[in-house]
Amino acid sequence: MKDIVIVGAGPIGLYAANLASLHELDGVVLEGQESIGGQLSALYPEKDIIDLPGFKKITAQGFIDALKEQMNSRVHPLPINLAEELKEFQPIEGGYLVTTSKGTIETKTILLTTGMGVFSPRKIGVENEDTFTNIIYSLKDKSQYKDKTVAILGGGDSAVDWALMLSEIAKKVYIVHRRNEFRAQSSSVEALDQKGVIKLTPYVVNRLIGEKEVSTLELQDVNTKELKTLDVDAVFVNYGMVSAPTSFPVEKVGPNIKVNSFYMSSMENVFAIGNIAYYDGKVKNITSGLGEAVTAITKIDQIIHPNKNIPIHY
Repeated sequence: MKDIVIVGAGPIGLYAANLASLHELDGVVLEGQESIGGQLSALYPEKDIIDLPGFKKITAQGFIDALKEQMNSRVHPLPINLAEELKEFQPIEGGYLVTTSKGTIETKTILLTTGMGVFSPRKIGVENEDTFTNIIYSLKDKSQYKDKTVAILGGGDSAVDWALMLSEIAKKVYIVHRRNEFRAQSSSVEALDQKGVIKLTPYVVNRLIGEKEVSTLELQDVNTKELKTLDVDAVFVNYGMVSAPTSFPVEKVGPNIKVNSFYMSSMENVFAIGNIAYYDGKVKNITSGLGEAVTAITKIDQIIHPNKNIPIHY
């Protein structure tokens, strides 16, 4: 029987796995996708993260690569089972029977770090958008947009960050938001003007014009209903994500798992950290999730080894 099964190989799951190795816990990481990294790798690998301890800035993929290198540096790193999705878990004597898409695992504890779970990008919501090849939901290689005219749809931090990154190489960058005010950090919004990004508010997409690729965006003013067109080479959509509901048999607040001060759920020895977890004062932030991992893994070690002298610092 394993000491721990960690579900999810995003940044929080990877760091938790690293801590589990330091605590000499016998376990495994399950990741339903074909690769590690979660949203950071799948959606915005080239986005700069500027609020992590010790880094002036680091790309999302760079941070995932650093976490992987850190894991692999341990004497006994936890294995990561890719493309193995958690289906269910049931109590058995001494722990849980975890059923996955590839088999079963017996474990004493479970740590859920699934973030938004199985997610997909929220689409524009207009006719025939799935037929166009230049509608982009994840900025993975900005170099291919050198000297291009691009439009970014959205008003949050990621959309603004994409606009700023693309402004360094693109010929022209538009950012289209349905409200007058952006939800992104004010300093980033101010930088849009400094970088020459053209802000179009409050507009929504009315129609996509083109054959295999969108060549023209038809926009509509939310207030006046006036139509405006933009000639573009690519359209980036950043309207957030839609996650599939989880069926974990634990107490929830909305889609999130309610946890106590040790990040244990309503089921004994089933823990949740990161964006999937809920508690009063919860902040959905990578750094917060990393701290939650420290507390959860320490508690799990205490459960597995009640007489062990667990060091506070490594």
